Amino acid sequence: MSELVKATAISGFPEWLPNMRLVEEQFIDTIRRQYQLYGFTPIETAAVERLEVLLAKGEMQRQIYTVGKPEEGAERDDDKNALGLHFDLTVPLARYVAQHSEKLMFPFRRYQIQKVWRGERAQRGRYREFYQCDIDIVGRTSLDLIHDAEMPCVINSVFSKLPVPEFRVRVSNRRILSGLIEGSGLAPSQYESVLRAVDKSQHAGLEKTEAELVKEQVDASVIPAILELIQAKTMDAARQIFAKANAPVAGLDELDQVLENAVALGMPEHRLEVDFSIARGLDYYTGTIYETFIEGYEQMGSVCSGGRYDDLTSFFTKQKFPGVGVSIGLSRLLAVALEAGTVTADKHTPTQVLVTAQDRQRFLKEYLGFAKLLREAGIPTEVYHESKGLGQQFGYAATAGVRFAVIAGEQEIADKTVAVKDLSDRSQETIPRSELAGYLLAKLQA
Repeated sequence: MSELVKATAISGFPEWLPNMRLVEEQFIDTIRRQYQLYGFTPIETAAVERLEVLLAKGEMQRQIYTVGKPEEGAERDDDKNALGLHFDLTVPLARYVAQHSEKLMFPFRRYQIQKVWRGERAQRGRYREFYQCDIDIVGRTSLDLIHDAEMPCVINSVFSKLPVPEFRVRVSNRRILSGLIEGSGLAPSQYESVLRAVDKSQHAGLEKTEAELVKEQVDASVIPAILELIQAKTMDAARQIFAKANAPVAGLDELDQVLENAVALGMPEHRLEVDFSIARGLDYYTGTIYETFIEGYEQMGSVCSGGRYDDLTSFFTKQKFPGVGVSIGLSRLLAVALEAGTVTADKHTPTQVLVTAQDRQRFLKEYLGFAKLLREAGIPTEVYHESKGLGQQFGYAATAGVRFAVIAGEQEIADKTVAVKDLSDRSQETIPRSELAGYLLAKLQA
């Protein structure tokens, strides 16, 4: 007999038990409903893309899981037919838009909820396989800046409906840093070096950020202005820095417009912050950028990020399809909510009512009829079929997180009544059988 293979999880690949998967699905359902309220339509793309597509824009090569035919092993990166698992949903979207542009209606408002894969070190709040819940608005040729203002409003609507702690949406604009560099007379090539250093500033602190700027060989004359900018808390403070540097303010003007329009669209001002230290590591962003943090859990990282990209499809088509979007990192958001105690995974089944069986031999038909009646009313219902006593059946329901038990013995069947037991407070009430569905619906909706 061959040796048994040890059943063990793989680090960074979450595999929930049913109680957590139910919570995850509730989050997904809530996110989907809010996305649809804003007019976003669903799409789904393949889990695999050609490597040349995944590598067309960005520096993610070392994080991509390659895929090969079973008999050949992993494909080589220089193979035109090499495949990889998508590391986000934005690059596949760019390919999708370029491929189907003649069949899509623009502005194209899409949402996409799928798993993505990144070959990075697994740690608290960071996974190798995780759900992303994306929205994007893509235009043909141009896309009005008002759409950038919509993004914080959608984030606010989603997070307000989810059981998560208070949150803040931090906003900046990639053109702000590039304007400061331009005003300082540095070469455009320095921009990427500054971006890499600033992107680390939230975790590194000022001294390490300064050291990183020096390491990236950024001109020493502009480093003080960069450090001053990432500490600025208001638009006025940023404008003063730009005035001293005699730098162009196009990025600041865009950000001002986005902030003003977001509030006009209903975004609560106290949840919207300017943060010039956010840079977003992926290099396809060109304008507005967003990061969302849960108060008290900032160290877990952003739970919803994104931005504007003006030329992402340029690797696939000569047509211009600018866009703006955000992505919720669902797995990280769930981890934060669990740690914060704002969600409890105490239900192991979607069942809300258990029909108990006191006498299966005589009354099975009636028990199945109760379940059919309740399911037709939209109430998830289960019939207990094991040969156990009533107390054990109640214990099963309580352990599974089922709130109500329907009880019908010889007397109830004869009287055309049922007893309904609320396992949350152990109360019990006998009602006419004809009122069962309405009674339970009222209780569940209360």
